[in-house]
Amino acid sequence: MTHYHIRWSGKALLDWQRFSTPEEAQASARQLVLFGETYMIEEHGETCPRCEAAMNVQSIHRAFNEANA
Repeated sequence: MTHYHIRWSGKALLDWQRFSTPEEAQASARQLVLFGETYMIEEHGETCPRCEAAMNVQSIHRAFNEANA
């Protein structure tokens, strides 16, 4: 599914928050941007590196909790 993330200047990772439209991402970025900071709105699909990483962390966390239950 197509979605959008903010890439802040000087940051290797995309911002964690996922947006449905580029307009939503742009509006959020305008509210959060710091003086002198820049950003880009990036379109991603099913193979989004940020979302895949988040899913992997959730899977590990869930497995840990189940093992310790």
